[in-house]
Amino acid sequence: MADADAGTTPEGRPWSITGLVLAGLGLAMFPIGGLVGIVCGGIARSKGEGPLGLAAIVAGVGSFFASFGVAALVLG
Repeated sequence: MADADAGTTPEGRPWSITGLVLAGLGLAMFPIGGLVGIVCGGIARSKGEGPLGLAAIVAGVGSFFASFGVAALVLG
């Protein structure tokens, strides 16, 4: 029996979700998480996950720059 959802989930979905998670972790912990989130979002977009991949890229960029502000508040 064939699965009803077969072929409907883009191949890039795990990459985009990983990018969003890393962007969130990057905001709280380390700036490199935002950069890796951007890369994961780019991979997701290249594998067919358009809007969610773009969201991962945007979240990664925001996380990267915001993490420096959070670090300044914590350290200074």
